[in-house]
Amino acid sequence: MPVDIVKRLASNEDDSVELRLIIQNAAVLKGKRISGMLFLNDKELAIISEKLRKTSISLMILCTCKKRHLVLIYRAKELEEYLKRSEVSDYLREFGYRRDDFISNLIRLHQRMNGFYNKIKEFPHEVGVFLGYPICDIKGFLENKGERYLHSGYWKIYGNLEETREKFLSYDEAREIAIDEFLAGNRLENIAC
Repeated sequence: MPVDIVKRLASNEDDSVELRLIIQNAAVLKGKRISGMLFLNDKELAIISEKLRKTSISLMILCTCKKRHLVLIYRAKELEEYLKRSEVSDYLREFGYRRDDFISNLIRLHQRMNGFYNKIKEFPHEVGVFLGYPICDIKGFLENKGERYLHSGYWKIYGNLEETREKFLSYDEAREIAIDEFLAGNRLENIAC
């Protein structure tokens, strides 16, 4: 990365947090993935919220700990449709989520994530569902205690190796495109499609 760009990013908090969001969640911004997560402080959250206000990207604080917010960045329509799939909704019901009630399911996820970060409950692995992970990979992770996976990338793959690796490649391509657009002077609200 050219020195002048690095200097600009280091001196401008808006640019710095935008680039971090792009690097970590370009696939969401570019419509290749339904959701992602990011830790943001209060000021960064305000910046990102304002930048994404006119896009199809939504934000939800999943939990707050040590003055940082774990934020779900998602495409509401796509995530809602994904959660309605029978395999997905059946799996979520095992953890107390309701069928066809998008808002209450987001609230339930928020409660479960808060329970974990406040050291009251164990980690809610079903968050992977909200991130679009295949159910077979979530179940495989739990059954194998995070070991014996076929491949590791954006998550650990336990089934459908080639299909999921192709998804990972599309996520990488989205990141490259989004970073190039940002470095060419496009703002976050224009990068998100």
